[in-house]
Amino acid sequence: MNLAGLFNALVINDDASQDACIRHALSDAGCLDIETASSEHALLGDPDPTPDLIVVDVPAVGSGVLQRLVARFREVPIVALCSASTMDVAFAAGVADCAVQPIRADELRSRLRKTLRFRNENVRRTHRERKMSDAIAALQQEKQDLERLVCVDPLTGVANRRHTFALLEAEWRRAARERLALGVVMIDLDCYHSYNEQYGHLGGDTCLQRVTEAMVTCLRRPSDFLGRYGGEEFIAVLPNTDAVGAKIVSERLRSSVEALAIPHAASMCSQVVTITAGFASLRVLGDLSVDRLVAAADAALLRAKAQGRNQVGGDAPLTRPSRVSGQMWQRFAPVFADPWFADRIPHFLDDVRDEVRGISHALHTGHLDHVRKAAQALKLSAVEFGFLEIGRHAAALEHGVDLGHHETLRHSAEELLQYVTHVQVVYRRPTRAPIGDYPLETPTGAL
Repeated sequence: MNLAGLFNALVINDDASQDACIRHALSDAGCLDIETASSEHALLGDPDPTPDLIVVDVPAVGSGVLQRLVARFREVPIVALCSASTMDVAFAAGVADCAVQPIRADELRSRLRKTLRFRNENVRRTHRERKMSDAIAALQQEKQDLERLVCVDPLTGVANRRHTFALLEAEWRRAARERLALGVVMIDLDCYHSYNEQYGHLGGDTCLQRVTEAMVTCLRRPSDFLGRYGGEEFIAVLPNTDAVGAKIVSERLRSSVEALAIPHAASMCSQVVTITAGFASLRVLGDLSVDRLVAAADAALLRAKAQGRNQVGGDAPLTRPSRVSGQMWQRFAPVFADPWFADRIPHFLDDVRDEVRGISHALHTGHLDHVRKAAQALKLSAVEFGFLEIGRHAAALEHGVDLGHHETLRHSAEELLQYVTHVQVVYRRPTRAPIGDYPLETPTGAL
């Protein structure tokens, strides 16, 4: 609608005897284009363009049809032409204003202009509110982007020291509430300063990126994450992990880096790039602080470095690890997530797991409406956190409800439960290779 006062109107009238009077009043009020339609056509058709104002002859169409018209054109103000005795009914139906019949041109013109004035004010207010809403959304998105930016180490893509310790403190408090064990692994690249001297700082940056990429894939549970402690040092946080589990992860980290076979001619302990790791685990009870856990892992790291590097230090009973969980873990492609989500995704997956169990119960009891609603909710949340596979399974559940295939529904629910239980989440933002990247196998002196 033209906010200067020009507008388009639709007249709904099953009796054409008053058309001339209505058209005259509309023209005087500033109407550019007047379309006339029967109530049946107005309810079934789709006027083009959408009118700015609708005039309805209530006695001609009936109060029941008026209610349907109001519902059909929710965003368009309607002026009802009715008798004085039916004005309350018309207002109750939701019209913007009423003009009493028999029609008086000056009164109808006044009613039309008043309705349009309110319409213009509403349009302006809606426009302002939309702009304000868009501005607020943009500020919130910018704030979120900045929060995510300051959480990540720009070179390696993992959580930086500040964000790592914020997450570690949160996990410590959770472990204290639930009386669980919390494990950490302190990691140091062996002879990294010598590597920089031999291959240059750009080569060193590339080395850090490749080592980080190898290590993050060793952390298989959604609650585990890797952070950069500083320089060539990293820390892996392992919630609900005892000393045995921390030792297994530490050795997995060490062997994965060694398997990269990145040449390191200046190393004192190997011909390739290696790491030394120290692990510790504490059951959080009493007045213990997280500093004690980090200090214990750091002490184990120092002992391992003193004993020759490229090894794992820490105290844990001997045990044979099970390979069952590894087989389940290999079934699904890992999900790569921004480190900013490291404290959100585990809770999200726990919620999905509970929801799937509810779906299984609903399937058992035959409440398919609950399955449909739960699947729709899962699709939305899966998009928010970037879990496309969860969205795919949720869509399969919804489709199964539509088809009534109970066996398909049970299979989809079981597959989704296995997925959220065993999917690996890697918290690392993609990084660019350093500018002027040097081949790692070429010493600086040979360039």
